[in-house]
Amino acid sequence: MSGSLLQEYEIMQNPAIGANAIWAFAQGFISYPQEKHEHLTLWHIFTILPLVFHGTSRKVIIKRRESSGLRSILDREPSISLAQNEAIFNLENRIMSMEKRTLRSLNLAIACNLVTLENGNFTSRSNFKLPKNVQAETKAVLKAANKLGIWAGNMSIFEYLTILGVEPNK
Repeated sequence: MSGSLLQEYEIMQNPAIGANAIWAFAQGFISYPQEKHEHLTLWHIFTILPLVFHGTSRKVIIKRRESSGLRSILDREPSISLAQNEAIFNLENRIMSMEKRTLRSLNLAIACNLVTLENGNFTSRSNFKLPKNVQAETKAVLKAANKLGIWAGNMSIFEYLTILGVEPNK
């Protein structure tokens, strides 16, 4: 394996980075006043790692402004030769294939008090700050997770999953 592929593989297999991505998402999600959004659910959490560990979707999320919203990742990006919705194509399959990794990361996030489970919903009380002394790719994962959380926190779970093309019935 080449150096960059090995590095990306190690990041994706690291539950600590996944736990921090969940924490970054949760902090973005709760950055809006409680009255404006629904609760952070397991459905939200299962979408985080498949989006931020996927190089293409991570780049698309990072390139968009916070004010653009989640729908902006559906816009065609001429500088990247992608199909219209490539950033989220096959997301359901990625969610299923990363289920165990997501659960390991969630367990670690709960064990480290990065997120807590209260009344069947997740929240985070510890403030998230983007770390300085981490690899660029890890920083990109955390930045994308936080921005994704901000977008998700400003919409209903139905709207969030619909935009991503995820059917919770499956």
